[in-house]
Amino acid sequence: MIFFKNITLKHQFIIVIACLIVSGCKTTPSDLTDEDRPLFRRGIVSLQNGELKFQACYVNKEESIQDHTNKLKKRFNQTGSPVFYAELTGDHVVPGEPWEVYQVHLMGGNQSTCSYELSGNEYRAAGDRPLWIADIRGDGLYVQDYGRLSQLIFPKESPINLGNGFEWSSHLEGAEAFTVSLTLEKRWCRDQYDIEYEYTSRMVLNGKVFTGCARQGDLEVRTLPGLYTSLLTGANGLDRFLSLDLSSDQTVLLTQDYRNSQPLIVQKGTWRHLSAGKIVVHLTEIDGREGNELIIFRRDKRGGLVVKGYSSTYGADGLRLERVGPERVHRRFNR
Repeated sequence: MIFFKNITLKHQFIIVIACLIVSGCKTTPSDLTDEDRPLFRRGIVSLQNGELKFQACYVNKEESIQDHTNKLKKRFNQTGSPVFYAELTGDHVVPGEPWEVYQVHLMGGNQSTCSYELSGNEYRAAGDRPLWIADIRGDGLYVQDYGRLSQLIFPKESPINLGNGFEWSSHLEGAEAFTVSLTLEKRWCRDQYDIEYEYTSRMVLNGKVFTGCARQGDLEVRTLPGLYTSLLTGANGLDRFLSLDLSSDQTVLLTQDYRNSQPLIVQKGTWRHLSAGKIVVHLTEIDGREGNELIIFRRDKRGGLVVKGYSSTYGADGLRLERVGPERVHRRFNR
């Protein structure tokens, strides 16, 4: 960001917020079963010869999409931009057919926006007049008022469900007392950088009103579930095909096919997110018998999962699994 070198401190804060707020939103209808729940995805949308295309973050493959909301084409018509980042929810029920999009959560940004993931944030709200950020996290409500150049961490209380949004209220005692309320309303909001968000936000901090936009976070955790595969070259020309399936219920299925006319080796277990870019897989069952194997992966810049160093199972060259598709619940027609 060397080209921002000569801008003022306030403008630097604004640019930082623009980068950070473009980072997380997901709404899953509560009346849908696991077999019917929609698929959340984020990536780049383009318009090619009148047809919408989508390339998911960290995936090289481009695919056709069908937008049932008409929001994507409307933005193309309004902005004239050939491509933009988007966060979408839909379903892909027929292999080879366009992905059906039923909800749009955010529009705006570019390929680099995929790297902003708001890890640890349930929601982020922010605005620029005046400049502020509020993060809903597991351990509290983090409020940054750049007019004060300080951060306040409020105890997190359960939100009030407003029907079309949520409201959090909290109080903080200390050398100075603070009271805050943060409201997220499900109503489209556009910021000064022409990024459109699913939520409009309003914060009242000790009587001072702040307005802005908001979005859901934890994008990495929400997009980690999926199918990852790798083909390893073995001795005597025998290849081994690996398939790692991470599900959003934290279960995992690892299969190994030695392509020697023998049955697949099937391992089952659980997985959890350790930190930004890292997960641990705990395999507790192998071919129906009790097992115990731990594998720590890190996600690389291309969205693959990588094991570094020596492994008794995968050798000294490590293992890289490439993401090839969504989790099992969204592959029910092509298992």
